Amino acid sequence: MLTISRTWRTAAATAFAAAALAVATPAAHAAQTTLVLDTQETYYLPTEGEGPNLNLDITASGGDAHDVSVAVDASSLAGKATMEVTGDCVSTGALKIRCDVGPLSGKESIDPFFLKPTAAAKAGDTGAITYTATAGDAPTVTGKTDVLVGGPKLVSRPYPALKGIEPGAVFERTPAFANTGTAPAGKGVMLLVQDSDGVSLARDHSNCHYAEQPDVGAWCRFDTPVAPDSAYAINTPLRYTAAKDTMYGYNTYVVWPVGGTAPDSFDPSAFPETGTGAPLGLKAIAHGSGFTGTGYGTFATTQHADYEALGDTVEGKVGETVSITVGVRNNGPGRMDLQWMDADNSGTFVVTPPAGTTITGAPGPDEQGDPGPRWNCTPHKAGAKSYTCAISSTDFRPGDSVTQKFTVRIDRAVPGAQGSVKAVDNPQYPNRDDNAGNDTTAITVKTTGSTTPSPSPSASASPSATAGASPSHSGAGAGNDTTTGGGLASTGTDAVLLRAGIAVLLVAGGTLVFVRARKLRTRDGH
Repeated sequence: MLTISRTWRTAAATAFAAAALAVATPAAHAAQTTLVLDTQETYYLPTEGEGPNLNLDITASGGDAHDVSVAVDASSLAGKATMEVTGDCVSTGALKIRCDVGPLSGKESIDPFFLKPTAAAKAGDTGAITYTATAGDAPTVTGKTDVLVGGPKLVSRPYPALKGIEPGAVFERTPAFANTGTAPAGKGVMLLVQDSDGVSLARDHSNCHYAEQPDVGAWCRFDTPVAPDSAYAINTPLRYTAAKDTMYGYNTYVVWPVGGTAPDSFDPSAFPETGTGAPLGLKAIAHGSGFTGTGYGTFATTQHADYEALGDTVEGKVGETVSITVGVRNNGPGRMDLQWMDADNSGTFVVTPPAGTTITGAPGPDEQGDPGPRWNCTPHKAGAKSYTCAISSTDFRPGDSVTQKFTVRIDRAVPGAQGSVKAVDNPQYPNRDDNAGNDTTAITVKTTGSTTPSPSPSASASPSATAGASPSHSGAGAGNDTTTGGGLASTGTDAVLLRAGIAVLLVAGGTLVFVRARKLRTRDGH
């Protein structure tokens, strides 16, 4: 059984928005409740492939609305595009759909469709998408999104991987992007930055809006038109400060045209603070190569984490099968916060039973549940007694411990016999342990009653002698499914929640995609 001695934090999810809103409302109406459509200003349809999901929000203002429905009409694009309906919307004709919202209290986000260009579509073709929202107890409202075939395509330049950052030190990042599309981003661009936990972003610029939580980041608007085949970088680097316990992390950013499709939704309330310094600007740079669409880069500090192996004592009579609990504790000062990175674990530990004993039960899928075999303890190598267990926590903080329970059969009494538990770092993300003395600890044996050593493993061996004295060690404790010291105990279920709370950051089609709480289209790669 896996035990993590701390309560996991739920990764916070982040949402973003279109920069321009096309809102249409009717004349004054006697009803108290009104509908408000928030539509994206421009939809850029690529000349090949498929476009993004359309951004569409509807809000009941002044009270609740009932029997709310939104009719969407893209028939002006006949011959230029086809429509793929997503979410709960239904087709009502060629390039027409209806999205039945039902009762509405507050704001609802809808992903009604995405478009694909036809063979006849060419860059520069235009059209429009219109919306009509109705309710049983609110006046009808309308809205519109302009469509342009082709348009700007903004691709980001990756950040370099940074190493050797001192704990608590300031480091810098410079977002840069190029327009590889067929039309300018004529109204300017939007920049959103987001980072892993363990860093804070300086709030330096008056045209940027910052989140209350450091890892949520900020967004900034630039009114500089960006022509095709041009490239820009921000004119002043972003300044970050690494927390003193941070060992690893990442920084990321994404850029999109003002009025175009934002990275999923936009909630300005997530960024309530405005910077007070000089506005952040753009400077032209050479287009060159290296603009891959992936505005992402990792960093590593010089901080370290002391891993202490936790042993136990095999105690019982010859022939008995008993439980032991072994594992690893992070004594700090570094925090292995790898939950949003491409790491499966924060290291491993190798369990070797004492001579005269046999491991008869190791954690497996039936005990772990849904992370399944990934977090099993597996034989160290074919034919060997040793098992290797993952330190499955990828947010392994100072004071945290990860333990596993084994069952061990006492085959015979071997005076002075000792097994071991050895902590091993993740070679991709080493914990840089500077205290090798506690990386390995003993698994001792204490036979009770009168025993006689047997020349071969046998559950029926006759007892005769008592095992010799065992050295003292720091143990995880036997017969206990939890450890203490770092916080509350967690179970394997917590590990499932950890992986599910991942606002995983994905790179899809050259665009960073962020997790958000809204309906998602179900198609490959999106």
